[in-house]
Amino acid sequence: MMKTEQPTTTLPDSGERSEFNTGAVRDAMSGKGMPSLIPPDALRAVAKRFEDGATKYGRDNWKKGIPLSRYVDSLYRHLWSYMEGCTEEDHGGAIIWNAMCLVQTREWIKKGKLPEELNDL
Repeated sequence: MMKTEQPTTTLPDSGERSEFNTGAVRDAMSGKGMPSLIPPDALRAVAKRFEDGATKYGRDNWKKGIPLSRYVDSLYRHLWSYMEGCTEEDHGGAIIWNAMCLVQTREWIKKGKLPEELNDL
């Protein structure tokens, strides 16, 4: 039986450490974000919105590229409905969905994964 070499991996290191009462040590988390602080109800709402969109338009339809202005316009319409107390649909989930897709689409445009013409703001 032939032995294969395992690749050597190096963990990223910020140079700072967090030490716990148990004596365990980890790399510091400053600047990395704190997903544990994201409200679970908001995550559930946006997850449901992604599910509903996949059912209506097909899985990952939004990833094909939608102009940024469409996300902004929809976000504001849902925000106004939310502020007015409208409960005909989950406007909170729609606000989060539009904001997430707006940010992700803009990042993909910057990285060249989607065409610049989608940035119509």
